[in-house]
Amino acid sequence: MKIVFFGSGQFPLPVVQQLKENFDLIGIVTMKPKPGGRGLKTKLPEIIKWAQSQNITVFTPDNPNDPSFVEKISSLQPELLILSSYGFILKEPLLRIPKLGSINIHPSLLPKYRGAAPIQRALMSGEEKTGITVIFMDEKIDHGDIIYKKEVVIEPDENYGDLMARLSKLAGDIIVDIVNSIENKTYTRYPQNDNESSYAPKIRKEELFIDWNESTKTIHNKIRALSPSPGARTRFRNHLLMILKAMPGDKDVASGKLHIENRNLYAGTGDGSILLEELKPEGKKSMKAIDFINGYHIKKGEVLG
Repeated sequence: MKIVFFGSGQFPLPVVQQLKENFDLIGIVTMKPKPGGRGLKTKLPEIIKWAQSQNITVFTPDNPNDPSFVEKISSLQPELLILSSYGFILKEPLLRIPKLGSINIHPSLLPKYRGAAPIQRALMSGEEKTGITVIFMDEKIDHGDIIYKKEVVIEPDENYGDLMARLSKLAGDIIVDIVNSIENKTYTRYPQNDNESSYAPKIRKEELFIDWNESTKTIHNKIRALSPSPGARTRFRNHLLMILKAMPGDKDVASGKLHIENRNLYAGTGDGSILLEELKPEGKKSMKAIDFINGYHIKKGEVLG
């Protein structure tokens, strides 16, 4: 089967690897690499480096719905389009190209958490479960008929990186059977219940900062949802400080204040404290809390935020 894949980031890698091994993956459409980091150098994403190593054609259109690009994909005569973690909504002219349809592999239990940041939003909300849903795409955001759904339990201290890796592997594990069911027309499909829908918009810059007046649970969930990247952040001595790992504390500390006890570092919350475990000061590498205490000569009662 001839397949064109649309996706970006780390999440789709197990999927494209399985597609290459089991089907005719004739092209990968991904986001154009952007300059970043020190020196604003352009670093090739892993999915592009992998595609090049496999001699798979890579497309990086500014807009995949542009008529000239639609024509380019049409000329490849794909039988199926597959999308996962791609930054554009595909329009009808693209979706109707393949004779077997166009599917989306989405890391949530649709219709919950439609949108760009389903894993992070589920963690921020303190969800106890999430999963993978595969749908036939229409022009609405993560809206089409469901053909597969698999639920997984979220571990209490699981962060974004951990959960993304686990869901990514699950997507790779199930994609071959999904494609075969589409080719053989053995799948069942059913519409989503829009009354149960929720939206997971992209994380905004202002959401990265911790409000120490919020509850311990809310702050803990934010830290998990943003770790290891982009990182939940606060201010310490007028410099940026990322909190990469923490757990609910058992001390009663005033909001934002630091408290040291038995070589442990706590930060006060609106209803208790957070035990800080891994931090990344501005311009420095990440470090354990004890190294932060020693390196910065932290004094009891210093304030974050």
